[in-house]
Amino acid sequence: MKITYIYHSGFSVELDECVLLFDYYKGELPQWEKGKTIYVFASHKHHDHFQLQIFDLAREYPKVHFFLGNDIKLNEKYLERNHILPSVKGQITNIGKKQKVLFDNIEIASLKSTDEGVAFVVWAEGHSIYHAGDLNWWHWEGEPFPFNENMERDYKKEIDRINGIKFDVAFVPLDPRLGKAYGWGMDYFLENTRADKVFPMHMWEKYEWIGAYKKTLIGHRHEKQIVDIGWPGQEFEEWNI
Repeated sequence: MKITYIYHSGFSVELDECVLLFDYYKGELPQWEKGKTIYVFASHKHHDHFQLQIFDLAREYPKVHFFLGNDIKLNEKYLERNHILPSVKGQITNIGKKQKVLFDNIEIASLKSTDEGVAFVVWAEGHSIYHAGDLNWWHWEGEPFPFNENMERDYKKEIDRINGIKFDVAFVPLDPRLGKAYGWGMDYFLENTRADKVFPMHMWEKYEWIGAYKKTLIGHRHEKQIVDIGWPGQEFEEWNI
């Protein structure tokens, strides 16, 4: 397994026979073997998780399939107006909340995001991978009490649905914009799931917050699970994470 941090919430997971590309919208992509199947995941339509340029991969790689959160609506005329190959329409599977999909040799389950779209759980080649998208404990100061209370409840409900799964790799938000609440979603995930390695994401390139989080009570307890990220394009293989 080779993981590349691309930018923001964008990661690729390269396995023996396929590549999983999550929430790519910006940055330089690795070059993969043309014989591998490229599975592209976009959790929702926000500009920092999805851009139409992902469909350019269909011109470069012979075997590509796109799994899109069901808030991403693309009809044939829209694709044509944006100069996207007509064949791409047949390479798209939309995934809604709490859905399971079997495709080729991979299995996908979705969680309902606390923002837009979905989070993905993927089983491929004997590995289990979680990508949160924008599923997070979004506690914003200044929001009315019911909003933050409901957010906590909804986030915990979704994470509790996966607490029996053992993940090889998980990609989880750690967003400094939330102030004192920046690590609450990560806290709950670490304390209520099992994951060998957890990659913080959605940090707006403020990577120093990873080190700060590791000094918190829960962050320190799970320090060996949390991967340090320092720059876009950084690569991780099983022996160096």
